[in-house]
Amino acid sequence: MNLEFQGLGWIVKLQGRRNNHSISLAKELVLGNGLYKGDELFYYLTKVNGRTAALVFLDGKGVENYQVIPIRKGKILLKN
Repeated sequence: MNLEFQGLGWIVKLQGRRNNHSISLAKELVLGNGLYKGDELFYYLTKVNGRTAALVFLDGKGVENYQVIPIRKGKILLKN
């Protein structure tokens, strides 16, 4: 994976309600990328230099060259 930082960053807090946990997107991200309520964002669990990270795609497209296996509602498994 070729990772290139754009020089911007946000600090988010994990929010939890019963069995659901979520994070919110900064307004600048939503407005700057033309996102609307109900849009699908693809995010994946990754490793960067041995550290666990979440990679979020804001353009509504998922990763290419991977087989997508649905696990349950809203959850997928990627396979090379």
